[in-house]
Amino acid sequence: MKLTEQRLIEIIKEEYQSILNEKTIRLKNMDINFHGSDQAQILGNKGRMGISKMDAKTILYSIAKEFGIRV
Repeated sequence: MKLTEQRLIEIIKEEYQSILNEKTIRLKNMDINFHGSDQAQILGNKGRMGISKMDAKTILYSIAKEFGIRV
């Protein structure tokens, strides 16, 4: 079966949507944990930083925009 560009984009969109529904998002060298209704936390090698849930979603939106993923 040949993997077309369109099918690859669909697979990435599905994975991106499933990531948004999780409480922990794992990136290469950091994690974003969602707590409660409006809190999130970035965990990395150098420590942790509390951010708002809106900030975390903005980060994820920026990643999607960078890779051209429309959700």
